[in-house]
This record gives sequence, C-alpha cells and structure tokens, in this order.
Amino acid sequence: MLKKALLIFLALAFFVSPTFAQNKPFGITVSPYVIRIDLAQDAPEETLYYTNNSAVPATLSLSAQDFTLLEDSYKLKFLDPKQSQSYQYSLSSWISFENKSVQLNPGEKKGIKIFIDKNRIPKGSHYTTIQAEVVQKNTGKDIPVKAILSSLLFVRAATGKEYETGSILALRPLRDSIEFPEKIRVRFEDSGNVDVIPYGLIQVSDPLGNLISKGILNEDSSIVLPESIRNFDTDIVLYQKVLLPGFYTATVSMHYGKTNQKLTATVKFFSQGMFDLVKIGLLLTVVIVLIIYLKKRKHNIS
Repeated sequence: MLKKALLIFLALAFFVSPTFAQNKPFGITVSPYVIRIDLAQDAPEETLYYTNNSAVPATLSLSAQDFTLLEDSYKLKFLDPKQSQSYQYSLSSWISFENKSVQLNPGEKKGIKIFIDKNRIPKGSHYTTIQAEVVQKNTGKDIPVKAILSSLLFVRAATGKEYETGSILALRPLRDSIEFPEKIRVRFEDSGNVDVIPYGLIQVSDPLGNLISKGILNEDSSIVLPESIRNFDTDIVLYQKVLLPGFYTATVSMHYGKTNQKLTATVKFFSQGMFDLVKIGLLLTVVIVLIIYLKKRKHNIS
C-alpha cells in the first residue's frame, strides 16, 4: 500500500516570519494570511483572495478549524469538532462562507467572502483557521499529497463584556554565564478574554546610570491569545563601546490593547562587561602563585 503524506502549509504570521507565509505552496497563494476583525468598528465579513500561479487548473475546498496553543509554546493544537464546541474562544461555529469551493484557472485570482454572525457570537475574542485544501485526484501513482493553505482569522466580539488584562511575569537577560546579553526576554501573560498585541521599549543602563542599549519589543506585531503566556526575546543594540564589570539595570515599558494598557518592569543583573573575568581571575591566580613561589625560593637561597 502506498503511504500517505500530509503537507500542511500554514500562513501563521504571529508564529513565523511573514517571509514564509509569502511563499507559493504548490503554485497557489492566499491573501491576507492573518485577519483581525473588531466587530465594534469593522464590518462582520472579510474577503480572502486565492491566486493560482501554476500552469494547471486547481480546485480548493474551504473549511474552518479551530485551534489553541500548546502550553508555554508557539505550536498550534488543532481542535476536532467536539473539542471546538467546548472551547471558549472557538470561532468556527460563528462563521459562514460565500462558497465552500472555488475553481481557479492558471493565473486566475478569486475572492471568497467569509461572514461572521455578529449578533450571536459570545463575548471575548474568537479565532480559527480558514483552510483551503487543494483537491487532487488520486491516480494511484506515487505518494498522494494533501496541500492546505491556511489563514488565521481573529474576531473580537462587541458585547461590551470584552476586557484587557495582562502582566509581565518575568524580565531577564539571555546570555551565557555573566556575559553582557544580546537579548532580553519578556514573559507576558494575557489574562483577559481578548487577544492583544503588546509593543514596547527595553532600555539597559550601566552601573553609573547611563543608558547604553535599547531594543524594540515585538517588532513583528506578534499576537498573544487570551488566557495564554508568550515569551518575547528582544535584540538590544549596544551604544557604548566600553562596558565595565558591575550591576546593570534593564527596564521594559510596554502597552497593549484598544484601551492602551501600560506595564513596566525592571531587573538588575551583574555582568562582566567587555572583560573576561574568568580568564582575568585565572591569570591573577597564576601571577599570585608565581610571586609566592619566587619569594619562597629567594628566602630559601638566602
């Protein structure tokens, strides 16, 4: 029997780089690959555009599949229909399609509308993947491949019971031993019932209080799902050439959500700066031992 292979191409802009999402899996692309709708101000519908860049006709079959995140990671866990029914933030039950099938000739581009049931959707944020499966005939030859293009759809309800709450669980330098860090990690928790995109600035001061480095938090505009935790590893740019050993201070100032919630956190850490204290310590030890040895030898000779 032929083995079946499953290749799923997901346009996950808040988990991976947008460069990946712009590739052309099997000659077919989808745009946009991430959709955010706020029903308090946006129309309860969106159009997805599919383009056939190949030289052969293609048929797409559209469906929605809800997801959540595996604990403390960026990996998706897809939910089956039974799990979706009990999942607070599922969206598949509240959307419908203009058409669930679309045929594309070579070089053709078509739009498919997705509608949200604005009057029935519960409070909070809801999200799902809009999956377009490339329908292929099984000829019995080679290995059958199942290709799926996926867009992420996030919808914020407008019941008046949506709330934004978050906190910084940790702020720490990422480094080996006591070297000066190239990255600072912010561990952020979204404890509200809507997804948010945090933004902010990380600044590091030297032992004398001088600002020596900065970093932009969440330059990729990554989304944090409600009731979830996400780590943001931020590159910091160093502005000072000479770094002395001592205690440095890192501060993050961030904001998130429609209501512009603000958070700050500070951490102090010791760094050897631009000096290798381990090597210096070993060198000093060797020098001290040598001096002691020479003194003893001189004393014995005399």
